[in-house]
Parts: sequence; C-alpha cells; structure tokens
Amino acid sequence: MKCKDLARELEVSERQIQKYKTYLDEAGIFIISKYGAYGGYEIDKSNSISNISISFEELIVLESISEKLKYSNDIYQKKFSDIVEKIKLVSKTDEEITPMNYFTIQSKCNYNHEFQRKKYADITLSYITNKKLKIKYYSINSGHTIRTVHPYGLFNYKGDTYMVAFCEKRDKFIDFKVCRISDYTILEEKYKIDKTFSWREYSKNSIGIYKDDEIDIILKVKYPFSIIISEKVWVENQKIIECEDNSIIFKAKIRGYTEIKSWVLSMGSNVEVIKPDKLKSDIIMEIEKMKNIY
Repeated sequence: MKCKDLARELEVSERQIQKYKTYLDEAGIFIISKYGAYGGYEIDKSNSISNISISFEELIVLESISEKLKYSNDIYQKKFSDIVEKIKLVSKTDEEITPMNYFTIQSKCNYNHEFQRKKYADITLSYITNKKLKIKYYSINSGHTIRTVHPYGLFNYKGDTYMVAFCEKRDKFIDFKVCRISDYTILEEKYKIDKTFSWREYSKNSIGIYKDDEIDIILKVKYPFSIIISEKVWVENQKIIECEDNSIIFKAKIRGYTEIKSWVLSMGSNVEVIKPDKLKSDIIMEIEKMKNIY
C-alpha cells in the first residue's frame, strides 16, 4: 500500500506515516519499501517470533489463557490455541507444559460462530478506519430497525459480546448485543471520535448493560448470601456493614434499575430491600405475579 493511500485512509499526513514506520521498525516489526508503479509498503515476511525470548512461566500463562477461552466458549479459542502451539514450537524451553484444567459453567451461545467472527473483525475495522456502520438490529422493545452507528468498543457480559457505539437514531451511546445484528455494511462516510467519551464514566456505578439514572439502595442481606455479596466489588461507591447475625447492610448508588431488580430477586428470601420504596414495591409486585402463576 502506498504512503499517500495509508495517509488518506488514516486521515494523517504522509510525514506521520513515516513516523509510524519508524516506530514499528524500532519495535522489531519491519516494513519494506517497494518502489515503482505497484510499489508501496508491506510487512517483511521474514519477520519471525523465533527470535523472541519466552520464558517457561510465560508459556504457562499462555496455556492457562487458552484453557480459559476454551471453557468460556470464546469464538477465538481455536485461533488462540493455534497461536500458542506455534509459539511453543519455536520456544527454547524443553520443559513439558501440562496446564491445570479450567472450567466455566455457563450456557453456550446459540449462533453462527463464523458469522460472529466476521462481525467482530468488521466492527474492529470500522473503528480503526473511523467508518460508520449501518446495521440491521433486533431490539426486544423496538423489533427490527436499521441504524447508523459509530463503534467505540467491544465487551463481554455474561457470555455475550456487546458493541458500545454512538447511535445516530437515538443520539446517544448504546450497548448493542452483537448476535442481534443480522446484517451490516461498513459505510464510506467517516465519523469523528468523541474525545470526551470515557469507558470508565460510561459504565460508572452500573452492574450490567443498563445505563439509566442512579438510585440509592440499601439492602439487608442474610447469611450465607452476605458472604457472596461481600466477595465482590459491585460498584466503586459501595459500603458494607457487617451485623452480629452474620448478615450485612449493603449501601450503594447504582445505575440500571432493571438489572438491580433482577439481582435482588435472584437472592430470594435472603435479601430485604430497605430503600428505595419503589424498588420494594416493584419486588412485591413481581412476587405476586409469580404466585399467580404457581
């Protein structure tokens, strides 16, 4: 690829491309310059990881991660495992690695993994090139809609992958469940990255994917759930007061009312809502609905 083409694609000057090439050379990733009508830049294929010094401890880390990806149903597990095997072949250690088994107990995702991999790659490409993404998306509330979005990142939540993107239709940042994107197109139109966007602020005081208003909650959690709740930092501002009967008082400012309600219901009779009254009333109503079913 020619320097001017790279500069145009990345929206930087040709001088900046030269600087990037220098940085890559210094990092040991060598770029070859070819001259002529069909010349340009390409990565030196003679580069090899065989010259990289990898310790036995580092190989154990790679093997452990590979095991975790395997039992987490990660769609990139096979590719990562192949990479680890290649690294092991060129590593200079003679010690045999037998990684400890790692298990994740969760349901498997029911979708086309090959299509998912392609979506991840194209979402990443859309972000790198700052090109808008036109998606056909299914929302539980809105059904199928066509949206133009500006991708900002991917994250995993409860075994599913979500894309954080600015939605032009809703004029705000939204979490899109990637498996619900049934069709998409990378547009030629560019978008400008909002430099004020912060993942930390975006997800602050949220225990899930819902990002609505903050509420103050106070819960009394009985033993043994008190131990389980105390073992995690749900939000940075949480306060836990231990009681003599081994229960705890949990106080926090949290966003995501739907998620909060589900979280409280999941603890059954082991939790009592002290505050707010609305949450207490909604929990009672939900219990009444369940009683009517059973």
